[in-house]
Amino acid sequence: MKLSFSAQPGCWERHLQRQYENPLFQHMEREITQDLVAAAQQRDEEERQRFQQGFHSLLSEVSTLASQVEAEIMFKFQDRIDALYEQCSGLGGDFAAEKQGLRNLNEIIMQAIKVSSQDKPEALAPLLEKDASRQRHFHLLNYPVIAHLLHPETPILVSDIVPTLLSEEAEAVKTAMSLFSSEQQQVLIEEAQRLLSELQQQGYNLPQAWQQLAVMETCAL
Repeated sequence: MKLSFSAQPGCWERHLQRQYENPLFQHMEREITQDLVAAAQQRDEEERQRFQQGFHSLLSEVSTLASQVEAEIMFKFQDRIDALYEQCSGLGGDFAAEKQGLRNLNEIIMQAIKVSSQDKPEALAPLLEKDASRQRHFHLLNYPVIAHLLHPETPILVSDIVPTLLSEEAEAVKTAMSLFSSEQQQVLIEEAQRLLSELQQQGYNLPQAWQQLAVMETCAL
């Protein structure tokens, strides 16, 4: 009997979905069952609830701030925005409105920082550079697999990274490769080459996985 997965799975359910009947994960010892899927869905739901609590708590706190706030407090709010955005990006479902709200909140904070730093341009420059890096990170998180890889309790084990990349779409693979150093990229490519060659010898024809290997190789040039 085929297993039933959510249309928009969260971090834990999505990894089970990747593994299910996927020869790229043949190193995996456990069988994927509907009970495991249900447990993963429950864990994803608990994380959705934690995100919503954290998101609304942040909005509530910001709404009560005085017009003049110490820079250190604003930086702490930005750290919370970063953590919530990363968490949100790995959830199942549509959280576009919440992500836009976090981006808007970050923009409001940056405007306040700019105003408070008008007389100290030397102090503002590194803050602007950090925010540019934050915006690039937000862009990376357009791909849920990035959030899943970065999750502090990620279900993607080290041995799962290559099969995971080979199971994703090309743009997601290209973006994910940017998370790794050139040395790490080479190790991933060599492992992917070895895995696909072994599977080919076993009679598996995996054209999409070979395409993703080509993407990985291009990223490392």
